[in-house]
Amino acid sequence: MSVLPAYAGETYRGAMTATLTYQDIVELAGERSEASVSIILRTTPFAAERERLELEYKDALREADHQLEAAGVDVRQRRAVRAALDSVTSEEFWLNLSESMVLFANPDGAREFRVKNHLTNRTSVGDRFDVGPLLRSIAFSHAAYVVAVSEGGAQLAELSPDEGVHEVPLTLPDDIHTVLEYTSSDGQRDRGRALGSTGEKIELRKYCRIVQDAVIAAMAEHTEPLILAASSELQPAYREANTYENLLPEAIEENPAALSLADLETKARAVLDEHYAAILTSWRERFGTKANHGRASADLATVARAATDGAVEELLFDIDDTQEGTIDDTGALALAKEPSGRTNGIVDEIALRVLRSGGKVWAVRRADLPGESSVAAVMRYPLDEQAPPA
Repeated sequence: MSVLPAYAGETYRGAMTATLTYQDIVELAGERSEASVSIILRTTPFAAERERLELEYKDALREADHQLEAAGVDVRQRRAVRAALDSVTSEEFWLNLSESMVLFANPDGAREFRVKNHLTNRTSVGDRFDVGPLLRSIAFSHAAYVVAVSEGGAQLAELSPDEGVHEVPLTLPDDIHTVLEYTSSDGQRDRGRALGSTGEKIELRKYCRIVQDAVIAAMAEHTEPLILAASSELQPAYREANTYENLLPEAIEENPAALSLADLETKARAVLDEHYAAILTSWRERFGTKANHGRASADLATVARAATDGAVEELLFDIDDTQEGTIDDTGALALAKEPSGRTNGIVDEIALRVLRSGGKVWAVRRADLPGESSVAAVMRYPLDEQAPPA
């Protein structure tokens, strides 16, 4: 296990870091050790709270050791876990905190994640890591980017779920504005007149291609939705030049030159809400159609078994559900009255099994689910049929 910290799509001092992926979570969930420790701490970016956070962390370490001892883990392994945790909690550990942190450790090493969600303090020990908080932190994300394109230049902004909006530097040519200057009737370039709505489309496309290339370079390997803010003249030109897979069809349809960064955030979040609402509406309609043909279910036990069999193509689950229990290798479900070192979050375990078989998952609010269940799944094949041959 890596001892290097990883950040769940966090941004620090204007630097964009790698985004936590479902594959990262699946790999963590696959780790097995009787001395697996999961520590969840609510944190804050404010340095004034450091002393309190350090005390809470020390309490969590003592609680983890107490639970390890109660579980019968020997002293050698307990010391190895503590050493692994110490390896990631250097002086720099307390710098640039986010809203919460999640630490995983076993005798082989430790890993730390910083997430923007507001999580509740919890320390648990078992034979595997409690990856539920990480799963939910990226499955229900209101993170996005906004590219604001006007004749006067371009701006890229990052929207985070909890920390507002931050401008991301774009590397553009110093003379980019000259692309939108056109030739006069004498064949001489008129550098004092910007291209208007009647200007050459080829110049608009060239201008937007330059901006688009700068956006792609700035976003690196990020995959969050991208929202376009541009005038009616520039929007089609940018979409034609665009190569980013997750550019949303919805847009901010006005000249961003007149909008502040705060205005962009407000309008972009409205676009994001509209986009997610449309996806959920379409998904529920599809769920109803599939259910009529035996290819969808909202029954918890049925979905647990189908996820185990690799039959679930898409899953929606309640982000706030806390039901604990176990699911065995056949998919049989057993609910628990309270959590223990041998239980897991049921919907989290179902979601992980869906991911392992190549399915898609989304964490949503209960009101967005069809019916009263904590899960809803669309299947790859009718439930009364056997799985098709690989």
